[in-house]
Amino acid sequence: MKKQCNYKIKLINKRFYTDNKLTNIEGIIDNTELDRQRVIQSAALRRLQQKTQVYPLEANASVRSRLTHSLEVQQIARSISRKILSKIDKSANSLDEFTEVFINIVEIACLLHDVGNPPFGHFGETTICAWLNNNLDSCYHQAMKNKYKPSELFTDYLLPDLLLFDGNAQGLRIIHSLHKLNLLLSQVASMVKYTIPAYRYTKNKTTAPSYTSKKPGFFYSEQLLIEEINKQLQIETGCRFPLVYIMEAADDIAYCVSDLEDAIDKNILSVSELKTCLIDIWKEQPCTNDYLINIIDQATKTAKEDKNFIANLRLLLTEDLIEHASSYYIKFHNEIFHGTLDDAIFHGNSAKHYALETLKIVAQRYVFTSAEKETPEIRGYAALTGLFDIYAVLLKLTKDDFLKLTNDEHNHQCGILEGYLFKQLPAKYVDVYKTTVNNLSTNKYSTAEINDLEWYYRVRLIIDYISGMTDNFVLSQYQKFSGV
Repeated sequence: MKKQCNYKIKLINKRFYTDNKLTNIEGIIDNTELDRQRVIQSAALRRLQQKTQVYPLEANASVRSRLTHSLEVQQIARSISRKILSKIDKSANSLDEFTEVFINIVEIACLLHDVGNPPFGHFGETTICAWLNNNLDSCYHQAMKNKYKPSELFTDYLLPDLLLFDGNAQGLRIIHSLHKLNLLLSQVASMVKYTIPAYRYTKNKTTAPSYTSKKPGFFYSEQLLIEEINKQLQIETGCRFPLVYIMEAADDIAYCVSDLEDAIDKNILSVSELKTCLIDIWKEQPCTNDYLINIIDQATKTAKEDKNFIANLRLLLTEDLIEHASSYYIKFHNEIFHGTLDDAIFHGNSAKHYALETLKIVAQRYVFTSAEKETPEIRGYAALTGLFDIYAVLLKLTKDDFLKLTNDEHNHQCGILEGYLFKQLPAKYVDVYKTTVNNLSTNKYSTAEINDLEWYYRVRLIIDYISGMTDNFVLSQYQKFSGV
C-alpha cells in the first residue's frame, strides 16, 4: 500500500530560528519570496560570478561562471516544476494551494546549489582535501602540545569530519551557520542532495555507498539543523526531500550541454569535432536506438551556420530531458515524495540517461584535459596550498593563545604574524566561531572534548575563509603573502 503524498507536511512555514522581523509575514508564499530576496542579496551568491564553472580565471564573459550556470539551472528547474504540476493530481496530493511555493523553493534551491563550491571548482575540493589529510594531524598535536590525549569525540567524529571537504556540505554551512540566512526549513531541505554526514562517509568509504550516500551531505557542525529538518518535515533517516530530485535533474541537464558549448567558444573543439566525438561516444553506449544521433542530425539540419548547431542541440535536448524528468517524477512519485528513491532522475537504461552520459564523457575526455583548464588549475593548486600553509600557524596555537587573539588580548608571545593573519579573517566568521565556542557547555562535554571542539571550530573557521574566496582573490592573497 502506497503512503500518502501530502505536500502540506513537506512545504511548511517554519524556520530554524525564531525571527521577530517576520511577525507580519504569515503566508508561506510571501515567506518563499522573502527567502528569494535574502538569497539574491547574499554575498555567497554574488561570489559565484567569480568562481570557476569549468575554466578557471576566465576573462571571456560569455563563458559560464558558477553564477551564470546557477541561473540556467534555475530556469530549467522552473520548467520541470511547471510540467510536473501540470501532470500531477494537485488535490489528491494537497498541492492546490502550494503550486507557487513548489516552484519558488525549487528555483531558490537551484540558485544556491553551488554556493559551497570552493575556488577552482572540483579541483579546489580535491586540493583542500589533500592539504587537510596531509597536515591536520601535525597541527593538532602542536596545538595540544602533546599534553592532551584526543577524546573519542575527536577521533570518531571531529577529525574524520574535517578530513573531507565537500562543496555540498559547505553550501549548507554557508547559508545556515555562516551567513545565517535562516531560510524556511523546506528551502534548506531542498539543498541536501546526500544524506550521510562527513564523519560517517570518511569512516565508511571502503564500503560501496548507495547513491544518496556517495558524497557527504553535511558536516558535524550542521548536524542539529539536519535533525530539525528531518523531524519537522517527517523525513526518515537516509531519505531525501522530494524537491531535491528536481534541482539535481536540472543541474544535470544544464552543465552537460553548457560545458561543450563553452569548449566551442574557447576553440577547444570545433563543431565538426564535437559532432564526431558525440557520435563515437554514443556508439559506445549500451543503447539500442539512435536517439542522440537523430538529435544531432536534426540540430544540424536546422542550423544555418555551424555556430547555430550547439544552440539547436541544447534546445532540442533540453526540451526532451525536461519532459523526461517531469514524467519520471510522476512515475516514481511515491518514492520521490518520501525520499526513498536511491537514485537520480536520470539513470538506468533510458536513452535520455545515455545521452547525458555521452555528453559527460566527451567533456571528460576532450574538454577537462585541455591546457585552457589545467594550466590555471596548477596555479590554483599552488595558491590554495600556499594559503593553507600560511594560515596553519593559527591552527598550531594553543587554545588559550588563540582565544586571546579573538578577544584582542594577544601579546608578543603569540607572534606578529599570527596577529596579522587573524585580522584578515572575516569578522562575521570569527563571531560565529566565538559564539559557538562560548556556548560549549561543561555540563555536556568533558575538558578534553571542549578542547577538541574548540580546535574543530577553529579549523572550520580557516576552511570557511579560504574555501569562500573567489578564484582571483586566492591568487592575489597568495601573491601578497608569498611575494610570488
